[in-house]
Amino acid sequence: KDAVHHYSGLVGEYPYNVISVVQGPESFGGGMEYPTITILSPGENAKDLDNTIAHEVGHNWFYGILGSNERTHPWMDEGLNSYYDTKYKKARYGEKSKIEQLLFETKALSKTDQPIEKTKKKYSVNNYALTAYYKTAAWMQYLESQLGTEVFNKAMQEYYRQWQFKHPRPDDLKKVLEEVSGKDLDSVFSLLAQKGKL
Repeated sequence: KDAVHHYSGLVGEYPYNVISVVQGPESFGGGMEYPTITILSPGENAKDLDNTIAHEVGHNWFYGILGSNERTHPWMDEGLNSYYDTKYKKARYGEKSKIEQLLFETKALSKTDQPIEKTKKKYSVNNYALTAYYKTAAWMQYLESQLGTEVFNKAMQEYYRQWQFKHPRPDDLKKVLEEVSGKDLDSVFSLLAQKGKL
């Protein structure tokens, strides 16, 4: 319920009257999202379980309701969702571990990272986790800093309102953000094609 309220408040209203979380076998490893239902393996503790549930429930907005193509633009699902689940974790548990940041910065310094805008099959395993999830969430934080939180939230809510069940692409997100903010975001969106730190 907390995750549904979190995403509904920041992104837009959840349009269904049900959401279920089902425990799968221990060997399942993590979680997997489907519209209105999430399956996950048992958590090590209540906090880990809550964080996994929140992340998987969040996919209802980006993979499910917006219908972002996770194979073609993984960042539009995993990354945007990671940005919002980071906000959820921070609100509930305070600052999070810097492990992902350190791992990503290590890859960036060794020039073994990849740009955000890649298809899923073109990512290495490590870069998929660090770039599609972590770096995109950091990029979203940067975008928020450029627009201001109030304008950013309004723009993301408008994006959600306009593109529900329509399968948006990166240009669709950019267009809505520019229309709501009144700013040219070419330089911010150009970062999606660049390696290295933001």
